[in-house]
Amino acid sequence: MARVTIEELYRGERNGEKYGGIMGAVAKDILTHGVPKDYDAQTWTEMLFIKYTLVVAEKLKQEGDFVSGMTEVGPLSFSAEVGNENP
Repeated sequence: MARVTIEELYRGERNGEKYGGIMGAVAKDILTHGVPKDYDAQTWTEMLFIKYTLVVAEKLKQEGDFVSGMTEVGPLSFSAEVGNENP
């Protein structure tokens, strides 16, 4: 089980190297396939970032690795926060 930072995942460096790097995957996809005519470049790029981030998240789960910066975060759900206010 490896501890990987978000920066390592996006750049594909150090512990994130085995996942290939999200930024590199997005750039390769755009250079290889271009931007579809129905999308502007920024929207398509953002969609690709989401796509490749989800791909890497699934790989992290399969490998048993985790993102170090994400483990210390408290609950993000609004319902969880509301539930804590009403004893």
